[in-house]
Amino acid sequence: MSTPIPPWQRRTTAIVVVLAIGSTLLGLFRAGHYPPSLLPAFYVQDLVILLVGVPALAFGLRSARAGSLRGRLLWLGALAFMTYMWVSIGLQVPFNGFFLGYVALFGLSLFTFVGGVVGTDADAVTEAVGDVISERRYGAVLGLIAAGLAALWLSELVPATLTGTPPLLVEEVGPKALVSHFLDLAVVVPALTVVAAWLWQGRPWGYVLAGVALVFGALLAPAIASMTLALFLSGGVTLPLVAVVFTVLPVLVAAAFAVRYLRRIPGRDRLAGADSDRSV
Repeated sequence: MSTPIPPWQRRTTAIVVVLAIGSTLLGLFRAGHYPPSLLPAFYVQDLVILLVGVPALAFGLRSARAGSLRGRLLWLGALAFMTYMWVSIGLQVPFNGFFLGYVALFGLSLFTFVGGVVGTDADAVTEAVGDVISERRYGAVLGLIAAGLAALWLSELVPATLTGTPPLLVEEVGPKALVSHFLDLAVVVPALTVVAAWLWQGRPWGYVLAGVALVFGALLAPAIASMTLALFLSGGVTLPLVAVVFTVLPVLVAAAFAVRYLRRIPGRDRLAGADSDRSV
């Protein structure tokens, strides 16, 4: 039985929504909020968070509180998206008046995500989707995304390490240009690999985390695609076409499979344990 979403998780999610709206509006309309080296990509990123990430998080929480499995996976995937985006932003943006806001956004997103995952009934999720998705197909997709992402970043980092020279991206953008490389190789790639293996083996938590990972990728897709396009068109950063393709392609594949995954959940996807208390 899926436990109800505790009041503290509902409240922290609401705080994340409010702070995320405030941060993106500051980034879009406050002059000098971002250094010129981060533009226009960060404007695009703020728009995606505001127009995609925030609505997904709010709608996911509302549906999850009603006991919807789709809503719970959307809520958890949106929290994973917020965790990733705010740690990335907090580490890349030079100190400004909203620094503590970035700290709060990352911390609240992370701990709410962990609490939400722990409170999910993996057996109930397995019962709902175990007979309607192909563990081998979805596991292979997640494994290939992890391998492709690792190959993309290592193709830049390994030669630079062997020659003792910084990657071209560092020379063009600055020392914080490799934050995404660091996070992806340290967290995202290993996580996707483990989830793929668990799903391939038919483990209950594999079904839960596969749905979360795919929703995370689906929400990340417009951010990655639009930021990469903005950098490519601005000409401020050297991006070979092959790098553009293999940066955008994995998250687009994840988005497509996220839609397939959620649509295959039976129509009556209510989990036991829906919130009876709707107050936040």
